[in-house]
Amino acid sequence: MLSDSEATAIRKRLNAIAPLSAKTWAAIVAMGSRESLAKGQFFSQPGDAADRFGIVLSGLLRHYYSDSRGRESVKAFRGPLELSGPYAEIIQRKPSRTSIEALTPVELLVFRVAEVDAAAESSLELTHLMRRFVEAQFVAKEQREYEFLQLSAEERYRLVCEQFPSLVQHIPQHQIASYIGITPVALSRIRGRRRR
Repeated sequence: MLSDSEATAIRKRLNAIAPLSAKTWAAIVAMGSRESLAKGQFFSQPGDAADRFGIVLSGLLRHYYSDSRGRESVKAFRGPLELSGPYAEIIQRKPSRTSIEALTPVELLVFRVAEVDAAAESSLELTHLMRRFVEAQFVAKEQREYEFLQLSAEERYRLVCEQFPSLVQHIPQHQIASYIGITPVALSRIRGRRRR
């Protein structure tokens, strides 16, 4: 299911969140199933049951909302070794309102929420890992809020380029503009200034 290099990378990533014993790591691997998405395919769409999440093994996902007129607001991008899923809806036990689309071919290690919750009932390590993950998501939300309130659009664009250096060329410019809260025209001006 996982290559040795994928398993090593995921275990290192999870251990950075919360240390895991060999037993807990084996339980996590046993719960995961590999899923492939083609470019343009969805991992989650509005109305779907919010009953699973995944660790990105390779590729790039886009999380976004669509309003009643079809206008999209990009919420996040998720690359290798990041977790992806409709987090708020999972916590609230509500149907997804988030579209999660593959911007490139994507490989995921997918987990069912109910199975992970059941395993956490008898595993303090897994419970701790889940709590630390929720804390990390809260910090990430706070960071994004800080960026919108304190940084210029140009600084927010620079952060996107730093966060996804090998994948940014796969993100359409209008989606990057939406993510950093500006128009595509304004982004074009920023990119022009950066090239000079």
